[in-house]
Amino acid sequence: MNIKEVARVAGVSVATVSRSLNQPHKVSDETRNRILEIISKLDYVPNPSAKSLSTGKTRTVACIMPTLRNEFFNQLVEGCQKVLSYANYRMLIYSMNNNEHYLECIDQRSVDGIIISGSDFTQHTRSNLNLITVPYVLIEHVDQFESLAHMPASVYIEDYNGVQLALKYLYAEGNRCFGILSGVSEYIVTQRRLRAVYDFFEHHPECIYYVSNSDYSNLEQAQLMGQAFLKKTPRPTAIFAFNDMMAAGVLRSVLSNGVKVPEEIEVMGFDDIPLGRFFTPSLSTVSAPNTRLGEKAAELLLCKISGKPAPQSILYPVDLHLRESTKNTVPLSNIY
Repeated sequence: MNIKEVARVAGVSVATVSRSLNQPHKVSDETRNRILEIISKLDYVPNPSAKSLSTGKTRTVACIMPTLRNEFFNQLVEGCQKVLSYANYRMLIYSMNNNEHYLECIDQRSVDGIIISGSDFTQHTRSNLNLITVPYVLIEHVDQFESLAHMPASVYIEDYNGVQLALKYLYAEGNRCFGILSGVSEYIVTQRRLRAVYDFFEHHPECIYYVSNSDYSNLEQAQLMGQAFLKKTPRPTAIFAFNDMMAAGVLRSVLSNGVKVPEEIEVMGFDDIPLGRFFTPSLSTVSAPNTRLGEKAAELLLCKISGKPAPQSILYPVDLHLRESTKNTVPLSNIY
């Protein structure tokens, strides 16, 4: 069944059928209702490609994530999908997988907009954003991209504050020797979170801290870094990882070496991925509204596509979710 057959049965032109579907305000209610009734009876489904030619819109959005091995990015995708589906948009999901030329894999003529997680952006790769010719939204701090030709809309979390909040709590628990499991050093997000670490310990010179790096999604590498912390003298009594995936590797290495968590070493992550609640012990973490980030990114993009006014930048606060991997002797009210 095609649009010509619908037009023949309705006794109207193909253009009238097209306007009934895409520009209903240009067709009388009587004509449009008759056409819709015929479409329902004939089970006609509009061809997306043909529809895009007549409207100039593909109703398709590209969603680009660094990887899908981390639950954090799965939650972002779910949030994007929820909003886009409700707006009758399709979503194409791309995983960068450390490919700096990821934009070359996307035909920008086939999408109305792009949502990009900047979690693995470096000073070099962010320049790729100048190559984007369609509306786009970043899931990252917009203040990291002042050199762009056009400032993008962005949505993210106050992760600098989150790092400081985690260290402040672990310090209040009595810890004075820390292991910090950082992410890939070239990433902008890593550099921002490391700045929070250095700023904290600059104000607490009585503390000892060790910093190691790991890939954010490499559990085996994080496990090795956890073992390295155990060999330090003095040994850390608290380990803070820049995401929950790395914290999982740390938990594995600490527990497999017979060290008690949290009695001997407290462990805390960042992101609050759903799986963290089911670790043994369950993981204390800096909690971020991950799914909401995806939803808001999609909402901002739809505003940009339709030309509606929208905020340029949105930052969500974070908080602590304390579970079994920390002692929890200090009330959270003493920290906030």
